[in-house]
Amino acid sequence: MILDDLLARRLIFVSGKGGVGKSSVAAALALAARRRGRRVLLAEIDAPRSLGRTLGGVSAGPEEAEVLPGLWLVNLNPSDVMDEYVRHVVKLDWVARRVLESPVYHRFVAFAPGLKELITLGKLMVLQEAHGQRGPGPRWDTIIVDAPATGHGLALLKVPMAASEAVPVGPVGHNARRVLALMRDVTRTTVVIVTVPEEMAVTEAEQFYRLAQDEVRMDVGAVVLNDCHEQLFTPRQEAEVLERLARGEDGPLDGRVRLGPALAAARRQLRREKLTRFYLQRLRRRLPAPLLALPHVFTDELDLADLRRLSDRLEAA
Repeated sequence: MILDDLLARRLIFVSGKGGVGKSSVAAALALAARRRGRRVLLAEIDAPRSLGRTLGGVSAGPEEAEVLPGLWLVNLNPSDVMDEYVRHVVKLDWVARRVLESPVYHRFVAFAPGLKELITLGKLMVLQEAHGQRGPGPRWDTIIVDAPATGHGLALLKVPMAASEAVPVGPVGHNARRVLALMRDVTRTTVVIVTVPEEMAVTEAEQFYRLAQDEVRMDVGAVVLNDCHEQLFTPRQEAEVLERLARGEDGPLDGRVRLGPALAAARRQLRREKLTRFYLQRLRRRLPAPLLALPHVFTDELDLADLRRLSDRLEAA
């Protein structure tokens, strides 16, 4: 099963074009892993709207919080992670405070390209290596990273490669090479690319796949086509809808519903079904990665029950 292959890795990055539902897919994947008895950490990176309220009615912060039994959530703000790194390196609190209050430090962090991103990835590496209090095993069996949207997500993944080449010596270069080794280790790390049945989103997913494999040399464990309109009508019903539309039929259908608007909605559904099939075939043909399809959810905002239904579909894939 595809889910078995994904969960064989301990660190899973989830990314995709903005608006494709990557956060919902990351949460559904976390719920599916939790259902299998795994201790799961869902790590958001500077998320403006955290999944904490949906998953457990809490606000996620910089400290790992258990939002459901077996499922922890953390929201990593790169600036805060950078400050935490300074405190860890400097050791002495009063010296660390002086550094963090210094305008020179803030200018350096603001203009050092990729530094905060590298330290954030280093934090994920530390979380991946963390051990539990009850035994020698890891604190979390699976860490799922709700990474930034595609452009920023790819830039995030490329940072340790650029840093390891640009800084050949010293602690920054050493940590960059450790992070890069972890990201390229196919036994520990993989990427899930999320897209929807739309031209721009699918094109961006195809580009992300090639760049992740060719430039960053990371494993792509799966591509998820989210928001799929699945078949609701039989071929006979589809033909009837189109025939009635061609005749311009209208009139009362069921109380407050009229036949004309209902037929127009059915036609939109049929068009979305065809687009879904088209992009499923295209992704299967162009990307040699396992492909998962998740259904369109007929609601403006997903709740925990919706996320659990999506996790059921991941489990069944």
